[in-house]
Amino acid sequence: MVALFLLNVQTSWTQDIANEIEESIVLKETEAHLGFLASDEMRGRNVGTPELNIAAGYIRTHFRTNGIKPAPGTVNYYQPVELLVYGAAINATANIGKEQFLLKENLLVMNGGSINWNGEFIYVGYGSAEELERIDIKGKMVLTLAGSREADDINKVYRASKEKYDLIKKAGAAGLVELLTFTQVPWPGLVNFFNKSKWSVKEQGNEIPFVWVKPKKIADLSLKIKKTVKGSLMIEVGQPKIVMSQNVAGFIEGTDPLLKNEYVIITSHYDHIGVDASQKGDSIFNGARDNANGTVAMMQSAKFLAAFPPKRSVIFMALTAEEKGTLGSQWYVRHPLVPLNKTVLNFNSDGLGYNDKSMVTSISLGRTNMDNFLFQAARRFNFTLGGDPDASEGFYERSDQVSFAKVGIPAIKLQPGFTEMNDEILKYYHRAQDEVESMDLDYITRFYRAFVFSAYLFANDSTRPSWVKGDKFEEKYKKLYQQ
Repeated sequence: MVALFLLNVQTSWTQDIANEIEESIVLKETEAHLGFLASDEMRGRNVGTPELNIAAGYIRTHFRTNGIKPAPGTVNYYQPVELLVYGAAINATANIGKEQFLLKENLLVMNGGSINWNGEFIYVGYGSAEELERIDIKGKMVLTLAGSREADDINKVYRASKEKYDLIKKAGAAGLVELLTFTQVPWPGLVNFFNKSKWSVKEQGNEIPFVWVKPKKIADLSLKIKKTVKGSLMIEVGQPKIVMSQNVAGFIEGTDPLLKNEYVIITSHYDHIGVDASQKGDSIFNGARDNANGTVAMMQSAKFLAAFPPKRSVIFMALTAEEKGTLGSQWYVRHPLVPLNKTVLNFNSDGLGYNDKSMVTSISLGRTNMDNFLFQAARRFNFTLGGDPDASEGFYERSDQVSFAKVGIPAIKLQPGFTEMNDEILKYYHRAQDEVESMDLDYITRFYRAFVFSAYLFANDSTRPSWVKGDKFEEKYKKLYQQ
């Protein structure tokens, strides 16, 4: 009887909170916040621009107005973030066996600074984690096929190559040169997309080279029978420059004597990709869906939890430079404002857009023990809850929650309803058409309510967030929390 009574009390309590959320999170605020952050005057909120700084000030004012304190370790809500920018390659040449590759003609510099190297390339096939473990590549220039055996589109090729690059960098290799055989995307399109400035967090310093080359014929290099091939690699880039940006972080102390020593970090990135002056017509990439929308979800959580303080302490953080490679969140986990082993959960909102308004989507569904709260919040606001529509696309690894996950912190992402990467998504994703006027703001307001309710439940329940058994981040979790 006591258990049934407590269950009824808890159900009544959560219903009351959901009703408060419904009254607090309203359409006019959705219109106001999105209308400001994604306005033409903000010029796409690119990193290093005055407009991104204005957006940071707007978020800081929202925190201050709602009685949210600066997060510990910030300077008036700001956590300075030092970024390093290399300009696009000026010149580059690779000689591999008897074949020569020239910048833009059949060579692309994907990462790294200037280098002038001669020696032997060591060929390791696709360079999977298993293949790399069997070979000593320390100090060597690694030559592989681009992507992986499973990668069947250019996005998957690039993601697999980036993961490989991180592995060979960790192993102490001199660099990575990949043979790109993927033909579905015309080479000039790849040059236009990738031949740009390269960004990193400052303390990473000069990255090792990462290059794509497009051979005439793989067989000409005789790589199927040789494990090494002589050659050279020359890359020239301009001197790097430092760009200062900031994460914006507010803080609410928890009300429970014990749980207040645990932190939930609610995040969103507030940058976008700016202006493309070469584009005909509208050249401003407003970034309403990506990610003014997620920023407002985080801001509304801050407003509500300030009025209804939860048991756990909460940090609300607008992250910079997600569009440059999740750099703001990478900086944060290297310079945490509160101890990482006291941070029990990251709850992030980011998205490509939406194509199903009957639902909300968590691409982390099934990976933590927190799913029941997401289902509860979705049901309350008349949504179904969907998971990752295509794990092979690597959506989880493409946003800020992965920076927290990589150090072991359970990390959840919630976004508007997303069922597949179809024309409805591509119409707006990183396009000038991604403007507030094209969004269903009634639907978005209901999404905010579900997001805020989820945040409230995470911050109040005594259940310790964890990865499910066997998740790829479980071992990092055990190490971080000494489980």
